Amino acid sequence: MTDDVRELLPLYALGVLDAAESAVVERAVAGDPALAAELAAYQRTAVGMVAPITPSPAVHARLLASIGGGVFERFSQRLAALFDVTVERARELLGLIERPASWEAAMPGVGLVHFDGGPAALAADCGFVRLAPNAAFPIHTHAGEEVSLILAGTLKDRRTGRTYGPGDELVESQGSEHDVVALDDEVIYAARATNGILVAGAPARPPHKT
Repeated sequence: MTDDVRELLPLYALGVLDAAESAVVERAVAGDPALAAELAAYQRTAVGMVAPITPSPAVHARLLASIGGGVFERFSQRLAALFDVTVERARELLGLIERPASWEAAMPGVGLVHFDGGPAALAADCGFVRLAPNAAFPIHTHAGEEVSLILAGTLKDRRTGRTYGPGDELVESQGSEHDVVALDDEVIYAARATNGILVAGAPARPPHKT
């Protein structure tokens, strides 16, 4: 009988037994301290399984982004077009911005997130770039067309002197060369570089993609 009751303990802890089975367990543990202790252990485990957990701010932000409630939601349609993905996938990608582990420290003041684009962007390096205030992305040459969509902050193209803010696009043709710098605030932008870029004459390829 004890063994039969012991098999019911985890189900009792999860609250899935019917009234008659629950009564059997309750009578058994009332007269057996060892069974009572075992049930208490299952109940502690069950609480950990089903109790609501408050997500961290970063996780919360990513969840909001994935359902269209993120900080950068207004860019989801344009991001989908830029990377040839669905809007749902674009929202998932925007959620990566809120995930610290997504970012690679490429150089001081420069963070990168790499991911795969859709069929029309298979030959492109796709990702996000984050520049700390006054940090610069080094001078580089475009192996193909590069399109950047500014999501936050003010970016300056040091070759032309032009500045770009949220919602602006910076388009560079194949073979062109420039460097960009964040002005007084942090800059985040999405970039699609067809055939990648060259820094100091060498291809700068992403080490991995998210």
